[in-house]
Amino acid sequence: MAGAPWELEGHVFMAKKELSRRLFVAAGVTGAAILGGGGLGARVFAQDSGTPAATPASEEEGAFVFNSNAPEPTELGPAVPDELTSAETNWAVEGANLRLDRNALGSSIDSGSVAQLGLAWSLPYDIATSYGPLTSNPIVVGDTLYIQDAMSNVKALNKETGEVLWSNEYNEEVPSGGPNGVAVGYGIVVYPVGVGNVVGVKADSGEELWRVDITGPRGEGITMAPAIYDSTVFISTIPGSTTEFYNGGMRGMVHALDASTGRVLWYFDTTTDNLWGNPKANSGGGLWHPPAIDDEGNLYLGVANAAPYPGNEEYPAGSGRPGDNDYANSLVRLNAETGGVDWYINIKPHDLFDLDNQLSPVLADVDGVPTVFSSGKHGWVVAANKDTGEELWRTAVGQHKNDDLQELPTDDFVEVLPGTYGGVETPFAYADGVVYAPVFNMASWYSSTGMDASKTDFSSATGNLVALDAASGDVLWDVEQPTGTLGGATVVNDLVFTGGLDGVVRAYSTSDGTQVWTYQAGAGLNAPFAVSGDYLYVPAGGPLLPSADTMDPIPNQGSALIAIKIGGEVQAQASPEAGASPESETATPEEGATTSDAASVTVTAVDISFNEKELSIAADTDVTITLVNGGMLQHDLAIEGTDYVTDLLNGGETTDMVVNLPAGTYTYYCTVAGHREAGMQGTLTVG
Repeated sequence: MAGAPWELEGHVFMAKKELSRRLFVAAGVTGAAILGGGGLGARVFAQDSGTPAATPASEEEGAFVFNSNAPEPTELGPAVPDELTSAETNWAVEGANLRLDRNALGSSIDSGSVAQLGLAWSLPYDIATSYGPLTSNPIVVGDTLYIQDAMSNVKALNKETGEVLWSNEYNEEVPSGGPNGVAVGYGIVVYPVGVGNVVGVKADSGEELWRVDITGPRGEGITMAPAIYDSTVFISTIPGSTTEFYNGGMRGMVHALDASTGRVLWYFDTTTDNLWGNPKANSGGGLWHPPAIDDEGNLYLGVANAAPYPGNEEYPAGSGRPGDNDYANSLVRLNAETGGVDWYINIKPHDLFDLDNQLSPVLADVDGVPTVFSSGKHGWVVAANKDTGEELWRTAVGQHKNDDLQELPTDDFVEVLPGTYGGVETPFAYADGVVYAPVFNMASWYSSTGMDASKTDFSSATGNLVALDAASGDVLWDVEQPTGTLGGATVVNDLVFTGGLDGVVRAYSTSDGTQVWTYQAGAGLNAPFAVSGDYLYVPAGGPLLPSADTMDPIPNQGSALIAIKIGGEVQAQASPEAGASPESETATPEEGATTSDAASVTVTAVDISFNEKELSIAADTDVTITLVNGGMLQHDLAIEGTDYVTDLLNGGETTDMVVNLPAGTYTYYCTVAGHREAGMQGTLTVG
């Protein structure tokens, strides 16, 4: 790289920029308002690098929930918890280890044994949520597997039999439906519950030890699995809650909690300059996945995007947040003791398209160079020297089109790739000098003030798995998939596993990308896998959108945590049938079959779309609209500009709504957060 890093367009900063108490208090809404947020009392700020240690928060009544078994707030053990070092087969944090490289050790699964992989057991999930029941990475310590579902419930299972050892039921939807999940350290399981609670329980019994509410003052919640290191829990809020995201003033905060009590030690604002000078309109930042942690205890953060994106009527094309919008879309090295920033790289400055840098960074030693890799929805993989922040290389993966635009039309929409759901959506992996990036290809259409959600079509999404030389960024191989790839990447010996919304688990040879094995799950795959010994654990709990590779019929259709092992019941192979649909048996009217004098019309919701995009009914007449939920996610139907909205339906449910409307053209849509943006809307003509 030519020149000093800080000379490259201002996007790499080497000078230490510490978050001082003065800067934090001067932020106005970020100061006084946050002091009382979430019932935490007088929380402490991230301190200057000269501060030797953060101070525990005060213990005001009602701030924390303790029980008599809670340990004293003291060092619980070595900096690296035993759960991360006691066995190669442990997977104690989302990315397997503190490097978060997703490289499974101690397993005999390889190209020679993969054909022997078959079903050992499965745990069905019949709960209904907005984005499916399973979005988290399974966690394994010893003989126990831990899994959190999208309603915050946590189960501990025998990893070999699937027997439930204990279960903590909360039945609260987490913000955005995931990712969420648990981490284990010092005999404690830590996880988020609901909007902004963090809970620590005994790993052997599930008995609650402590609970803390870190919900932000604007309702900012949690949608990530934590990390545990040096008797400390690291977890972040995001600019959103269960139903609302990116409202003005919302920002993400990284919190350090005492692992023995849940007390807040410090927290760090992932945005700067009081939301880039306009907190009434702007929002952003936060972590969706845990930080990587090196041997010295430094934290490496992948920070999410800035908003509004692309802009709004008052501030088109991001004009209300000029500049790069640090630390949104950035790779940040944070000092764990002080909360100070050592360096950061703004990978997608002044992002207009929701192209986060949201994934966990991955640490590795590459030919003697201490390296950190970063990626996200922007569709780039970036390598930097982890000690200095010097960018070493960056490589584009997947489809790219117009994603570098900074000027957008006011009266038309531009196709952008990666789109708002695209790029590297789910965790990538590293092993033996190679980075493996799973890619989701699906366009979005933007103007200077909004996005045309009607053109979003998840069934058209495709995927890639890309292998990159870790030293140079060169593409070693790139394989395509006929589905949106959302199962992350997981390496075990000479294989890399991934999966997508067609429910197909795929294994590829690390040497050349040859596909060597598949397994058909009964639901879509939108969460990363785990490996422990001879077991591969697959959370199959997303929308199922069949591709040409999907089996017909689909075996064991439905959401489940699936344990696949060497020597299990090998799945009988069937010929895939292009376009096979789990909803194909649902009786629905043909498109255009409705007429203006119909007394009733039917709309079928599937994952994630309406089968009927255009309806016509008579004006000034009682007409029954029947909504059938033929998918696995929750859906409803609302008519924009009116008070008409159906009940929220779980998969398989049906409801009727009688409407009487004057002549005109209306838009109907699903009100579940993110579903309209994903394309769940249509046109209702009344005449």
